[in-house]
Amino acid sequence: MKKLMILIGNGFTIDFLRSIGNSTINVRNLFKDGNCVPWPVDSEPGFLSYKYCPNLWNLGVRPYIEDNESLQLIEEIITCANITDSVEGSSSRIDQDNIYIKAYKELAIYLKHLFIYYDSMIDLKDENIKAHIESWGWCKYFRKLASSEEYKSVTIVTYNYDVWLERILTLIGVKYRVLGVQRSSSNVKFNLIKPHGSISFVHKNKLDRASFRIPYNKSLSEGRVSDFQISYTNLNDNYLINALIPPAGDSSRLKYGWAGQLRQLALGAAKSLTAQDEVILCGISYWHVDRLELDGLFTSFDPEINIKLINPNPPRALNGILTSLFRNYICYTNSNILGGVS
Repeated sequence: MKKLMILIGNGFTIDFLRSIGNSTINVRNLFKDGNCVPWPVDSEPGFLSYKYCPNLWNLGVRPYIEDNESLQLIEEIITCANITDSVEGSSSRIDQDNIYIKAYKELAIYLKHLFIYYDSMIDLKDENIKAHIESWGWCKYFRKLASSEEYKSVTIVTYNYDVWLERILTLIGVKYRVLGVQRSSSNVKFNLIKPHGSISFVHKNKLDRASFRIPYNKSLSEGRVSDFQISYTNLNDNYLINALIPPAGDSSRLKYGWAGQLRQLALGAAKSLTAQDEVILCGISYWHVDRLELDGLFTSFDPEINIKLINPNPPRALNGILTSLFRNYICYTNSNILGGVS
């Protein structure tokens, strides 16, 4: 029996939203709906504002900026944060009042509540939405994998913060476990790893919602993975530590804490694959700021492994890397084909 590893990024969420006909939620421009996101203390809309995120605002972040400018600002902030985390003894060498460091921490907290806000906008129990999901290529594929005797395990490494994957698996009756955070001893075929965190990761220390604030004095990688558990309800509750790394953040630079532990789980799963196993990639961005982490997985795969990429317009660099590393590489432009993949 074979093992299958699936790596998914933002493109998976975009494909999911397309499949259910939702054009309201915008995961391409992560600032577009920032003025609608409620502040957790009083539920007042306007999380992305000078009032609550002054450093992001002073760097030019606005709800009305265009997609390209949004990406450029995120890349600028993440690049500065990445190099800061990699500096040895950074706590003493780096000015913690630097606008980019503070903006990075605002971004992490804002994104958590953006995706909590988006999560509340989709009811998977809606019969129309359920019908669309049932006909989606990924949904058909997950069902097929769950019942197939060809695969003994399916490991999904997802860099998405949202929990739509988990909700979909639950909807179609596929049992899964979030490795590291869920310490169940039960033997399930589907194992999820979320190296960049999730809106569902809740810290053991819950705080009063009225005390919510941006934790400028805390590291994003603070806390061990054992300090967290999974929750899919009351997501706006206030916790001591927020387990989420902003997009294109590189968890390989965060050597300690929950992020480093989850990255090691992903690397271990990648190294366990053989030439008889399979890998599927979907919606991976491969920006220069996150390539190191992905390259660590790619170079851990057996060069003879069967690897497939699902992307309507794959990044040229990613396509070139996969072509160079793997002779058994196939690129698909649409997830609908998954329903017929055997």
